Amino acid sequence: MKKLQFILFLIVPLVNFGSAILFDSQFNDDTKVLIQPAGYAFSIWGPIFLGMIIYSWFQMKAERVDSPHLRTATIAGIFAALASIAFVPISHTNMQWLVFVNILWHLIALVVLFIALRKQIQLENHPKTHWYYLPTQMYLGWICAASAIATALMLAEAGVSLPLEQQVTVTAVVIGALVVIGTFMAFQKAVVVPLVFIWAAIGIMAENGNYLTIKYASMAAIIILTVVSLSQIIKRKRLAF
Repeated sequence: MKKLQFILFLIVPLVNFGSAILFDSQFNDDTKVLIQPAGYAFSIWGPIFLGMIIYSWFQMKAERVDSPHLRTATIAGIFAALASIAFVPISHTNMQWLVFVNILWHLIALVVLFIALRKQIQLENHPKTHWYYLPTQMYLGWICAASAIATALMLAEAGVSLPLEQQVTVTAVVIGALVVIGTFMAFQKAVVVPLVFIWAAIGIMAENGNYLTIKYASMAAIIILTVVSLSQIIKRKRLAF
């Protein structure tokens, strides 16, 4: 299963980036939603894909301590990779409810992966294990943020159309929810998650900062999550687990 996980995460960037090269962007005709960040924010997929290749390579090393937690983590990693591969053809259908299901598939797999690795790392002797596990938290953080986008797009496709003022308010509330989730995850030894949320908030402010409520909500999120993250990094002296 570890070899399968590694092979799948090698395929993931080939499918995702290959699709971008060979075909027109599947996102050009998407409905605009205010929670969506500026396009450059999605460049985070590059480090995530590379990081997951490194992570899955590390998991194949002989010194890994075999346990039910490691096996659960491997299965969850396989499901996350399959979700990422499946996302490409699904996104080309422009069926936002199906995209939402795919993101939910991602999210469940990555939450299970996080829980399993939190237990597994306590059994490991390699002093740098937490560095190799770091990409999984980056992946989880970005999929959490993507869940908000997928939900907004699905609702828009279903015909849920709020007045602009209410859309702005709902967006600010969602940003607030990300602050709560990010703070919670920071205290669960997942400091990378709020750092990813900071990146998302910067992108949201860059894209929709002309709406003052969104601008100030994003700025507040950046400040709060930065303070929380730095305090946990100083306390734990590490970014992940």
